[in-house]
Amino acid sequence: MPQMGVMMSDIFIEKTSAEQRRASNPATSVWATANAGAGKTKVLIDRIARILLQGAQPSKILAVTYTKAAAAEMTTRLFKTLGKWTIDSDA
Repeated sequence: MPQMGVMMSDIFIEKTSAEQRRASNPATSVWATANAGAGKTKVLIDRIARILLQGAQPSKILAVTYTKAAAAEMTTRLFKTLGKWTIDSDA
């Protein structure tokens, strides 16, 4: 029989991933709040990237965070994601 802690962590990871996927959907409005390291920034970057891929003008996107450091981190991660996509193969 698997340990209860392992089973609960597996369920938590699956649920978190599903919730993060739903939260990154640009067709819905979300409020992302969670503990440090939970993946909020990744969810926001995924949302913004998906919105840009749908043809939105960057000047029309509003993403709010609490600190300038967090905003700078989001910008860095978004540019890194977009830059990686430009050199990835289409295959």
